[in-house]
Amino acid sequence: MKANLYASAVTVTPDAAEIVATDFYGRLYRWDRRHETPLSPPVTLTQRTIWGMVLTPDGREAVTACSDGTVGRWDRVSGQSLSTPIPAHGGPALAVARTRDGGEIVSASQDGTVRRWERSTGASLAEPLRGHTGSVQAVAVTPDDEEIVSGGVDGTVRRWNRTSGAPVGAPLLGHSGPVQVLAAGSTGRRFVSGGRDGTVRRWDRDLGRQAGGPLVTGSPVRSLVLTGDGEITAGCADGTVHRWDAGGQPVGPVLPAHYDVVWAMATTPDETELVTAGWDTIVLRWERITGVPLRPARTDTRIEPVPRLELHGSTPF
Repeated sequence: MKANLYASAVTVTPDAAEIVATDFYGRLYRWDRRHETPLSPPVTLTQRTIWGMVLTPDGREAVTACSDGTVGRWDRVSGQSLSTPIPAHGGPALAVARTRDGGEIVSASQDGTVRRWERSTGASLAEPLRGHTGSVQAVAVTPDDEEIVSGGVDGTVRRWNRTSGAPVGAPLLGHSGPVQVLAAGSTGRRFVSGGRDGTVRRWDRDLGRQAGGPLVTGSPVRSLVLTGDGEITAGCADGTVHRWDAGGQPVGPVLPAHYDVVWAMATTPDETELVTAGWDTIVLRWERITGVPLRPARTDTRIEPVPRLELHGSTPF
């Protein structure tokens, strides 16, 4: 669908009824997923760039990571602020994740730290996690809530015990450039990372090392999905979408999905449908198993342009 937004994040509500996205202009968008029609005009949450967004498990709140270093909480339907923004970091907050119950928020920043927050109160839960040299661009929480995984411009992937904050094993090496995105999936003991070097790396938590060789895309990896069946889907800077099975074998042809960076990606809760958002301002739906695009939607709703695009922090590629 022609969404007319430069999406920074996209997700699907727990009931699969809505597609929800944020953009780099600080706005929140909502569409009926099945009919692909806007449910409301876009709502401006902040005048700052939103770099990341997750929904709470009940779908009522959107939690954002912003270029002013704050983490915000917003009513998904109205866009109203639910609390004073958390002054989380001394630099742009670039990524955000949550625990399964949504009670804890984890944020990562250009200031080189990863931090934990109690969502309802905004209270800091521990000292900052430090270890990366330079900006931390990606963060995830493992499905069992035991570990936080982070990826940085230093090319490393790091693991942390979520409750104690202690590093888990040595830094994971493999990428030859910044780690831009992580996915921990919904089950299992593996997670995946995507880098500016154009590779996806699979990591075994129990062994603390790579599980097989790199999966090569030939273009910087900007978005990732790891589903419960072990399939990996990567969205790239050249607009393509690549898929591999749990063993690292390609699944179907490379999809020329977008005309520009595939910046954000999500699945429906049952993992049967994939949603991609590109810098061509289009949001697309795909049947995940077959890679077949679902009916494209059109909307007459036009988004008025804004005078500037604020991008504090790392560049897209």
